[in-house]
Amino acid sequence: MRYHYFYQTKDNRSLDDWIVAKDRADAYAQLRKRGIKPYRLDGRNPLAWKRWTAIGVLAAIVVILSAALFVESGDNTPLSEERSQLYGDPATLQNLSANGWRDAFQNEGDAFLARHAIPGAPCLCTDEDSVAVIFTTPLKPSPDDQPELAKMKRMVNCMKQELAEYLKADGTLTDYMALCCQRQRTERDIILDTNRDFDKLRNKLSNPEEADDAAQEWQRKNDLLRSMGLPTVVMPLESPTDR
Repeated sequence: MRYHYFYQTKDNRSLDDWIVAKDRADAYAQLRKRGIKPYRLDGRNPLAWKRWTAIGVLAAIVVILSAALFVESGDNTPLSEERSQLYGDPATLQNLSANGWRDAFQNEGDAFLARHAIPGAPCLCTDEDSVAVIFTTPLKPSPDDQPELAKMKRMVNCMKQELAEYLKADGTLTDYMALCCQRQRTERDIILDTNRDFDKLRNKLSNPEEADDAAQEWQRKNDLLRSMGLPTVVMPLESPTDR
């Protein structure tokens, strides 16, 4: 299985590469031996073959039916959802994220993961290392959960799985928390750098001779942001090519 990993060098350069491993835990272990601490690892573990084929077929049918139900209900996100942007009612999101998600999640470990579940979200990590946290078992959904909270619970559970894989590869809880903070800081830097590029492209869009190339470059940058789960930027509606 090939995994795409992203990491930061000692001179604060963001790099990425590929690694072949039997699963995510093995990928983390190999990278740690190389002295690399990735802040992101893309790729899913291969499906484990079941001894009884019939059970595997039934399980696949259940997954397909579940996916269909999610689509029809307006939520096509799998329960093992990875870090992603959280959308919904602005007032509800503001209320849930108030106080660093501590009001929504009474356990500090759950709140920590919630603060780091949205790629590129503003997050002050200066005091995280001194916080004693206990990570609980996976959160259970409640019928009373608001859609935004239900989605965040799924993301927190996915990060708990990531943490378990990291610990299985001989990582430590302190290192994982530091990686979460570093990952988010790196994502914020990418957003700031890309926004500066968008500002330059806005000026080019106003020039008929540069508008087409600028529009294509705008799309490429949005594709990059989208691939990392970061917010994209809408291209100005009016440009010389639209007139």
